[in-house]
Amino acid sequence: MRRFARFARLDPVDRVDPVDPMDRLNRLNRLNRFALSALLLACLAWAPVLTVHAAPASSQPTPAAAATDAAHQAAMEGYLYFYPLVTMDLTRRQFTHPSQADKGAAANTFLHGRTLPQAGAVATSPWANPDMLRSTGWVDLTGGPVVLSVPDTQGRLSTLTLLDMWTDVFAMLGPRSTGTAKSNTVIVPPGWTGTLPSGMARIDAPTAHAWAKILIQTNGPADTAAVHALQDGYTLTPLSQWNLPAQSQRVKSDPNLDLKIPVREQVESMPTDAFFTYAATLLRKYPPHATDQPVLAMLRRVGLIPGRPFDFDKLDHPAKQGMRRGLRAARERMAAASGASLRSLNGWQQETASVGVYGNAYLRRALAAQAQPGAGLPEDLSVLLLAADSQGAPINGTQHYVMRFEAGQLPPAGALWSLAAYDDQGMPVANILNRYALGDRSPLLYNADGSLELHISQMPPAPEQQANWLPLPPVGSATLLLRVYEPRPALLDGLWMPPALVRDGPEALPDAASPVAQAVPANKP
Repeated sequence: MRRFARFARLDPVDRVDPVDPMDRLNRLNRLNRFALSALLLACLAWAPVLTVHAAPASSQPTPAAAATDAAHQAAMEGYLYFYPLVTMDLTRRQFTHPSQADKGAAANTFLHGRTLPQAGAVATSPWANPDMLRSTGWVDLTGGPVVLSVPDTQGRLSTLTLLDMWTDVFAMLGPRSTGTAKSNTVIVPPGWTGTLPSGMARIDAPTAHAWAKILIQTNGPADTAAVHALQDGYTLTPLSQWNLPAQSQRVKSDPNLDLKIPVREQVESMPTDAFFTYAATLLRKYPPHATDQPVLAMLRRVGLIPGRPFDFDKLDHPAKQGMRRGLRAARERMAAASGASLRSLNGWQQETASVGVYGNAYLRRALAAQAQPGAGLPEDLSVLLLAADSQGAPINGTQHYVMRFEAGQLPPAGALWSLAAYDDQGMPVANILNRYALGDRSPLLYNADGSLELHISQMPPAPEQQANWLPLPPVGSATLLLRVYEPRPALLDGLWMPPALVRDGPEALPDAASPVAQAVPANKP
């Protein structure tokens, strides 16, 4: 405004000619309006002066360079966009392959996990859940709707999550949403317009295949038989076979599928032509979301169009070169961004980015599929990780630690919570009590003021403290996982974090060369 005011003072009409004061005021008002318009144009990033001058010809990219750059951008964004879809399809094909035996199941059939984690057990997988028995199955809607039957869990915590082929959760059945009563729900493929049996609820699936994942609360080994009966009550039946005798399924062979190489390794080793050819084939089967138009328009530049086959070999050399560079750039972006959305406090790490539903956050969705394809909603289960004590040093069984929850500051769970310990391979820790977790269902001893102190070490504490003892491995580092089921807003909104893990003994500074000491930021006041 100062510059415009200076121009007003130097206006020769104002300096020389005597004029009527009202006329001068009108002209000043016009000048001020011009100044305001100019500022608004600047805020809107209009720059007509810059656009009237053509750039020197030497600064313009050549057609080949422009084609390479466009293909680079399309492949970089396209890789992030398609990564979950390719991951899910390979996961589905491996799981439903007939040669998988007890490692998989046919489509529209659940595979049930029958045992809780136990140290040394062959069936125990890394980071196994000590609170729940799991079941999983792939829903095939290519032949029409499928009826999902759910038993009455009589108030027991159970969740059934349905995910589409893009890894987005599109439905959840359980106490938080539909209750725990017996029900039959029809899962309907895209575009289906038939009539459903009376009394059956309807869920519209975004894709013709869906992943169903079940968690059922299990109160220790003595409770597993009851949970097995509930697991068997979950069934998937094609609507065309409802109320008819069970029919054997025709299983198609899949000779081109590699069953030995893990899915992630397959996806991340695919060359550019194979990855995008596979992705284009899947895009013909599984419709994109309505909000995906911008990335689809970008992919159209390289000939990858929904509903059409993609032929990488028909691209010219600049486009091929650009797509190869773009795929490498996307993989580098994923490596650089991994873990960037974790929040750290008191040594604990919590995911702050979206989980389960991702919208157009394609990088975030790809990272989630890379880390754990099929992640559910944080409103059903939130997990926090602890790998360092209050001094930033790795958790070690040779130390004795105390974790103190002040009165009123226990994990804010609407259902239940547990704290589990794992060794450096993510496996449960062998101990004399066969105890792998503590939680609100444990016979914990609280202090007179309502606070709770958990004792965490390899060696047992004093007898009066052993009810609150969580064993650690004798050698190597350890990791703690806090699981909070149906977490309350304080946790979901980032207003609550668990307390630090404090060494119960002489204070010692962490090793400066320790990667944990370097990676974990200092505690906030």
